[in-house]
Amino acid sequence: MKNIRTKLVLTIYMIICPFSFAIIAQSAKISTFDFTENPSNAIRKAIKSDYDTIIINKQFKPWVIQPIHFQNIINKVIIIEKGVEIHAINGGFGKSGDCLFKFDSCRNIEIIGNGAQLKMNKKEYTKGEWRHGISIRNCKDIKITDISIEGSGGDGVYISGNSSIKGTYSENISINRLISFNNKRQGLSIISAKNVLINKCVFKETLGTLPGAGIDLEPNNKFDRLESIVFLDCIFEDNDHAGILLALHKLEASSKPISVEFVKCLIRNNHNETNKYVASEIVFGANKVSPVKGSVIFDNCLIENSKWGMFFSRKVAQSYTVTFRDCTARNICKNNTYPAILLEVPDYFEGSYDLGGYVFDNVLIEYETKVPTIMIRGSRINTLKSLSNVSGNLTLKTFNKVDKVAFIQYDPMNNVMVDLQINNIPINQ
Repeated sequence: MKNIRTKLVLTIYMIICPFSFAIIAQSAKISTFDFTENPSNAIRKAIKSDYDTIIINKQFKPWVIQPIHFQNIINKVIIIEKGVEIHAINGGFGKSGDCLFKFDSCRNIEIIGNGAQLKMNKKEYTKGEWRHGISIRNCKDIKITDISIEGSGGDGVYISGNSSIKGTYSENISINRLISFNNKRQGLSIISAKNVLINKCVFKETLGTLPGAGIDLEPNNKFDRLESIVFLDCIFEDNDHAGILLALHKLEASSKPISVEFVKCLIRNNHNETNKYVASEIVFGANKVSPVKGSVIFDNCLIENSKWGMFFSRKVAQSYTVTFRDCTARNICKNNTYPAILLEVPDYFEGSYDLGGYVFDNVLIEYETKVPTIMIRGSRINTLKSLSNVSGNLTLKTFNKVDKVAFIQYDPMNNVMVDLQINNIPINQ
């Protein structure tokens, strides 16, 4: 416990430390760069100028801009004055990869939002899923604070390496007090990154194209990485799919081990019945043959007010370990169809697999319906070899007598290193 918390503090320090540079005297307002004729060009000129601090100042109407692409920009502070709105121009984002702001191979950039609103026109983007609000690609030392992003044609924020160069990633990224909502694909996607802190952010109301999650950690190939990724005091709610999606199928055993932490986060009321993906608040996935190693930790998190279960997984036991520590899931499973925890064999038709790799340390699950607490689902042709490496303690509170663990097409005599204690307490106690 002490080592994990020390690691978290060190990670946050490493992320924040690069932004210790001060805002010095050389500053300029965007409005001084001929902004009336072309606000987009004014922003481009200002950022490329010798001024180290650029101020997007409040006008009597929103800034209406075309896609802005910054490449190889270094050592800039961008201050957005309180009350500023930045809108995507109607009809100006014709290419599927057009983003409101795209940062490509940039270094040492800080955006101080002061509550600024970034708005795109989601209804206009009927094709494609990559018109992001803010795209951060192959960047280092980026800090974003106090903004909202809504209506993008892709993700509110997208973080990756350079897609043309395998093994690249963004590093030392800090996003604080972001509200990302009503985006088409995800509130946030992380493809390849190291040392990322997402602090006090809200990801909600994603809707438009699959997956439709609050956040999606989804590398594109085995050379990508998810290293020291921390979500602290964040909220994931009312999204079309899961609040948290870990789609790690393209990482392999030879990939960098992952390290992801969710600390003091709230996950609630995610997944719409019309979304064709599996219904759950949290979803874990991994390569079924050669899975990535590492750890995912949920520490002092709350999952609540859900029609569905706490999490769904087809992750094999040989992959990364998931730990829930001091977590609560309450008022869940309201649809009376999915169990609180569902582990499903990754392939029904061929192969032989071990499900598992979970630790439950002081976890409370509370619900009123009659579904099992945990369900292990195998296949008719016995592709589920074992349930392996599952341990810890759960406290279950229900009105009804329910099956603690239900097995479908699987014999629990095949369990390997399973030591899970479930304490059942009537809900009226």
